[in-house]
Amino acid sequence: MPLLKCGPRGRVFPILAIAAVLAAGSSRAEGLCPQEGRHWHFDDAAKHGGFAHVQLQRGTAVLAEDPMLPGNQVARLTAGPKQKGKVGKADYVHRFAPLKAGSVILMQARFYFPPGTPLNSLILMDLECASCGLDTNPGVRLYLRRGMLRVDRSKIGIKQAFLPTAPRMVAAGVWHELSWQVTLGAGEHGRSVVMLDGEQVVDARGTTLLTQEIVSQHMDITVQEQADRFQVGLTANSNPETVEMLLDDVRFCQL
Repeated sequence: MPLLKCGPRGRVFPILAIAAVLAAGSSRAEGLCPQEGRHWHFDDAAKHGGFAHVQLQRGTAVLAEDPMLPGNQVARLTAGPKQKGKVGKADYVHRFAPLKAGSVILMQARFYFPPGTPLNSLILMDLECASCGLDTNPGVRLYLRRGMLRVDRSKIGIKQAFLPTAPRMVAAGVWHELSWQVTLGAGEHGRSVVMLDGEQVVDARGTTLLTQEIVSQHMDITVQEQADRFQVGLTANSNPETVEMLLDDVRFCQL
């Protein structure tokens, strides 16, 4: 049996597993956010667990008890079905000072989908720009399709929008730890690394932010090449039914 180490808030993690994670790729890339990063754990009495903004479109966001760990408070999000072309939304929003090409951003969270949840057509994280000069909030998104994760770049104008799909399935009825590291950049300078429960499931190069070159092919407007907003939860539900999820231990930092 591997040695054990207490993690945040008393959780226990195998030391050998942590070492394996840190050894994969860049040691900082797959580690946890440092102390100076933002951490939302929903045990606070503050509304929305300390997030300044919540986005709801036929959705709800409340605090609830963890069904797997009594006494642990989490966020319960519900997003309504897609109707008349509009998706359901229930997510938390973190605004930060604009970060440009070359910046490395790490986003992490724990997700739980109740049994019977359709693990399809859901967006779980967005890294986007609200002040680039376009009102479409362009950015990259972490998308759940048929139980598997993939990075969607359609909103930054990439024709080959999807980076490789993760080969491992997400399951309902269990907590999953999700980590998404993005290096902002164009072409081979952009990178997305996705980890699921401590295992690297995606490591792909490709454009990860809106670029002036792409915009100039379609319109005569000057844009900023940057990111300034992180969204997490049910940022889009395209299913014909309402979807629910639990959320905990959200972290955000620049590496």
